Amino acid sequence: MHRAPTHSKAKSHGFTLLELLVVLLIMALGSAGVAWSLRQTPEQALEREAQRLIYWLEVARVQASVQGQRVQWVATPLGYSFWVNGPSTLPKGIIPWLASSTQVVSSNSSLVLGPEPILSPQSIELGMQDTNTMRIKISTNGLSPFALSR
Repeated sequence: MHRAPTHSKAKSHGFTLLELLVVLLIMALGSAGVAWSLRQTPEQALEREAQRLIYWLEVARVQASVQGQRVQWVATPLGYSFWVNGPSTLPKGIIPWLASSTQVVSSNSSLVLGPEPILSPQSIELGMQDTNTMRIKISTNGLSPFALSR
């Protein structure tokens, strides 16, 4: 009985260089797409800054009302700070703007938050130094909390 000669090829148990490069290319494109979608527009940065400021204004307003003390919010080019006579849980010093181009564009750069539980109507307008078209207004009628107003 005569057998046909068999050619034994070693089976490969790995990936070829081309397959690895294709996988790396797919991963690079995917991560670039995610990074591109997570980029923050100036409008989003300004709204995020406004939401953060609303939080701090409400914290200061509650503290002023509960402790019966006057709290004043003051804007600076670098950020904002709270002036309190007496003990305070508010941060000491300047709270920096998240986006360095943020600025207060309204005429008032100071608010008084208490000690009365009902405030006079107050508002602040934020904008970006780079453009005059992006502005966002934060206001209260004195009874309701600070909120974005368009």
